[in-house]
Amino acid sequence: MSRLFILWLVFATSITWAQEAVPELQPLTLPQAAERVLQQNPRLRSAEFSREVAAADLEQAELKTQWSVDLAVEDFLGTGMASGFDASETTLRLSRIFQPSDIWSGRISVASAQGNNVNNALEAERLDLMALLARRFLEVVYQQEQYALAEDEVDTWLRAGELALEQERAGAAPAVHRLRTEIRTANANLVLKSAGRDLDAARVQLAAAWGDATFKFSRAKASLCSLSKLPPFESLAEQIERNPDVLRFATERRLYEAQAQLADARRQPSWTLSAGVRHFASVDDQALVVGVSVPLGSGSRAAPQVRRSRALHQQATLEEQAVRADIRATLYELYQAARQMVTEVELFNHEILPRAIEIVKQSEDGYRLGRFSHLELMNAQAELLAARAARLTACTNHHLYLIDIERLTGGGSISLTTEGGVSP
Repeated sequence: MSRLFILWLVFATSITWAQEAVPELQPLTLPQAAERVLQQNPRLRSAEFSREVAAADLEQAELKTQWSVDLAVEDFLGTGMASGFDASETTLRLSRIFQPSDIWSGRISVASAQGNNVNNALEAERLDLMALLARRFLEVVYQQEQYALAEDEVDTWLRAGELALEQERAGAAPAVHRLRTEIRTANANLVLKSAGRDLDAARVQLAAAWGDATFKFSRAKASLCSLSKLPPFESLAEQIERNPDVLRFATERRLYEAQAQLADARRQPSWTLSAGVRHFASVDDQALVVGVSVPLGSGSRAAPQVRRSRALHQQATLEEQAVRADIRATLYELYQAARQMVTEVELFNHEILPRAIEIVKQSEDGYRLGRFSHLELMNAQAELLAARAARLTACTNHHLYLIDIERLTGGGSISLTTEGGVSP
């Protein structure tokens, strides 16, 4: 018996130690989530190799043309006097292509512009990922508050059921009032379970943004209905220049311009100069050899590439104008929608919710005194819950609009304040 007790004690103690060894999950803020994405996201980490490729291409473009060595043996292993190597001629040449300096500098300009294109593409991908992270973080916050609202809904109908039971026991209300509230409570419990599943799914999606298969945080720490004050629209419109989708056209124009200059420089032929020594085996003498090679028709062969690059340059200019107009129009639409959400939230805060709360209070008091029907009480409670849910949706939409605004203006992600807790 004592042995069993000792074994049980050891086993129970080991379980306790194991439980204490499990680290407690900590709340997560949006800046902390962004840091995890920048450090751990596989897509961003792999994108860095594109910069290395661009740097290698630039280094390659900066190299000068190299020297080459040519060894030629002629007039050997033939017939008659040319049999063997007695009549052979051996020539050793050292040659190099001498290009105009404009071609060398043009290659560097093209490689540099291509590197800028890569940087813009990577910046666009980073901003897209930050915007995705902000939306997923916002979704977790929204689902947290939806879960809290579902809990409050269960408590609301439980209290309504208790009130109906009191009236039933006092003989002031039929049992059907209690049964109706029990149905509402059962439905609210179903909504609560569904909200719990949605919250877990949102947490997993958020953790996937930085490459984790499961979430390792307790909750997303933010106050959803602490709304940011919007700056004037024109100040936001000026920041469109930071948008990598706009910067891409500038770098593309520089690339096409560099390609056109390089093609134009290639109108001038590149000379190949060679010099060496030739050995005559028949007389055992040597002589110097010098050669010059000049390609023909360089100007006409470069003309199509020049036209192509200049046409692409003009096309990029016109496309940039169209994209700028579209971005500004979209930005204005999002700006007005975000302002509208601020108006709606203020209306809920100062008018709708206070009145709905007062109506519920008066309905409960009136139901106890028999002045209000049970249906009026339930309608008042349902209206309050619906108003809270609508306010929550308006707050979420406001932040969604801000995320899109910051993406259009070249920002990284929307900042959610960590002050406060669950929205009332």
